[in-house]
Amino acid sequence: MAGALNTDLIRNTVFRLTDPYDQRDLINYVPEHAKLLDILNIYEFERFPTEKAFCVVCRGHRHKRGFTAALTTGDRVLVGSACGQKKFGANWEDAEKRLRLRSDHQYELLMYDRLTMIRGQLQEKLQQWLRVFEQLEGRKAAFSRIFGEVASRLTEVAKRGDGRLTIHRKVRTSSFQQALARDDDDSKDRFTYQEVTVGTLVGPAFFDSLHTHRAVAQAVQSVKDHSFEKALSLDMTKRRKAVERSFEELQRCAEIYDDVNAFLAPASFAGLARWVDQNDGIRRKLVARHNGLFFSDDLNQGMTLLPLPDLDETLLDCIWEYRRAG
Repeated sequence: MAGALNTDLIRNTVFRLTDPYDQRDLINYVPEHAKLLDILNIYEFERFPTEKAFCVVCRGHRHKRGFTAALTTGDRVLVGSACGQKKFGANWEDAEKRLRLRSDHQYELLMYDRLTMIRGQLQEKLQQWLRVFEQLEGRKAAFSRIFGEVASRLTEVAKRGDGRLTIHRKVRTSSFQQALARDDDDSKDRFTYQEVTVGTLVGPAFFDSLHTHRAVAQAVQSVKDHSFEKALSLDMTKRRKAVERSFEELQRCAEIYDDVNAFLAPASFAGLARWVDQNDGIRRKLVARHNGLFFSDDLNQGMTLLPLPDLDETLLDCIWEYRRAG
């Protein structure tokens, strides 16, 4: 059979029909010396058994399934599945497997075309995102460097997932607990500790492990790499999946951006300072001011609040448009 179709033909071909007669230029016989050149499509007749498809091999109307054959003479004919095997050595199942590959290639071309339509916008907006997230990662690194112990504890809170800022408060054991204790038990008449929630971590994704600037840089590269429509279908699939993985990470980056903005805010810092003040396990206490968070024993040491640049979130609209095509 013939080799791969050109990409324009693949884009515009319907590979599976429910009505085999819904196509032009069919003839009802096999010309002398004609051989099978290619299989153009397969059909499964929706009006079967009320109406059955004609076959040029058996000359009868008796088929539910079959395919359209392109002949070496340039003609197109309908062939029933079993008859195709007898005449040309190709049955419906063989044709289905062959056309499934073309259909997959057609999908890759569809998604490639959709990416091509938004490529210019993506490349422009991704550069803006790259600048924003480089600054964002700088703020995250600065907070961890300045408030090492606090940052470490907050990372554990974020990983836990409930966002609770807790302390361990010393309380006297109840009389019932004391009564249960043995006379020689050292814990009798002693205090115990209870975990108490005193606040909620605002913007927990501030402590997300994703390196957002690297994720954006990878998206830039993935979009650039997927720019050759003549590539093999398998290569197009790999590159498309790389683009789509990048798009998923960009959406995660946008969520992190929102949380970082929420975390780097006066109300958030005030809550952190209150939590640290009540936490006996943290030695250096903090003071929250309108312009940042500082150590109470050295107000010259801390982190000043600086707003992040605005993020061009219309990039997410481009991603939505791309996915809509799929």
